[in-house]
Amino acid sequence: MKMWGRLVLCCAALLLSITSVCAIKKLNSVNDLKKVDFGRAVPKHSLLLLHWFANTIDIDNNDVIRLTFDPNLGTYGSHHYGNYERLLNPLPQGNIKYRYYTVGNLFQGRSDLPGYVLHPPNAEYRGRNRDRIIFRVREHNTGWQNDERIDEVYITQHYDNSNEGTRYDPSYTYQITTNLLQQIRAFSVEDNQGNSLMELREDFGSNIDDSRLSALKISWGELACLGLLLYIVLEEKYYQNNKPRPAEKRNRLPHCVVNLPGNSENHHDASHSWPERPVQNSIQLEVMTGTNGKAGISWQDVPYHRVNERVMVVLYKDNNAQEAMYSTVIGSESGHVNTSAFLNVGLQARLHKTKKKYCFWTVPSDEICRGNEFRNPGKVRIHGYDASLQLFVKDGKACARLFVNKSFGNWTSEFKKSWVGFYDNPNKPTQEYEWWQWQWATKFKPASTPLDYYHDVYEYHSSMAIAPGVQARFILKNDIVMAQASWM
Repeated sequence: MKMWGRLVLCCAALLLSITSVCAIKKLNSVNDLKKVDFGRAVPKHSLLLLHWFANTIDIDNNDVIRLTFDPNLGTYGSHHYGNYERLLNPLPQGNIKYRYYTVGNLFQGRSDLPGYVLHPPNAEYRGRNRDRIIFRVREHNTGWQNDERIDEVYITQHYDNSNEGTRYDPSYTYQITTNLLQQIRAFSVEDNQGNSLMELREDFGSNIDDSRLSALKISWGELACLGLLLYIVLEEKYYQNNKPRPAEKRNRLPHCVVNLPGNSENHHDASHSWPERPVQNSIQLEVMTGTNGKAGISWQDVPYHRVNERVMVVLYKDNNAQEAMYSTVIGSESGHVNTSAFLNVGLQARLHKTKKKYCFWTVPSDEICRGNEFRNPGKVRIHGYDASLQLFVKDGKACARLFVNKSFGNWTSEFKKSWVGFYDNPNKPTQEYEWWQWQWATKFKPASTPLDYYHDVYEYHSSMAIAPGVQARFILKNDIVMAQASWM
């Protein structure tokens, strides 16, 4: 009976694994991309990440895909993906070894990824660092080489629910074929591979007319080929048969568009869909570090006519929040203000029109645009160890996290005499940390919520107000600093 029970369990597990893998849809062409619910269930930023990846790898005349970077070094925010949740097929067994990798972490890959992936010229394509690309590599026994081959590529995303940790959502995981990668490469922004916008329009059967094509070229500049790809995938299906695109919900209004070359200010309604409306000029909104651990808001390039009409900057808990935490009417095109809210991750500034309530009370009205959510700095590697240090903010206070790789089992003995200190000035000597603002590394508490599947995460919350120049240092022993994380 026991053996029969085990057999049933093994068969059930195998069936579950096969069902999960079989459920992954395969995308073979640009037309297949149109069937994906980008902008609602799937981040639009996935398209930018996929465009970059398709034009970073090499594909030869025999459709063999080769890597152009070493994913073991963390380039482009890449790292090994263990497939522990059985999202994808188990790795083939045999003499040839295979390995999965994931790439696209915007925080870890900031120094490598191109500007249009980190800071898209149109704000509605900005990422929340949820989308990733997974690829399977056939490994060499001698380590990474320039002819490493890729035989499977996927786009995926982390669950939007923080309770799921860093697991990927199988419902929105798609396999990308070599044919689709080849098609995306035709829209390269590097020398355009000899393809003009008109040639691409004809090759992919786009119905974009000359006027829209010209507007797209002006709006996207050197990224016009990318803009055309996005138009074909996201916008074109709504213009087929002269059907207008349905209006988006209020909480999905487009963000501010930042630093678009050649744009001019316009007075069109912000709810009109790109590219029929001119693009909003480069209004910039940012949550910044204020005084005494409070959040500040800075704004730049707000058009004079907006200021004259009376607008206000409004602070929200995050991108999905509808209840304002702070608001104030602004009287200049650029400036900043300190708010009464403590600084926390996720805070977002938005620009609103105003209206009068009860004759004298000015309150926010229609939203004009919004900035990015506030993010902590990335983690810093602890030299010589498979662990990292991160300086982060919680309710306006400087805090520290230790990311310890799960394979680093003896870290408590290695770090037995190690400690983390906080400094209000990066130029201070190691022993001049702020009064009582330090903690032994082994005394850090486990993080309350899962943050990283591959690491155990521990935290220490100090009572020191966060401010520009604040620094956390990891000291091994004898005042030897092995990592330092600074707040900008």
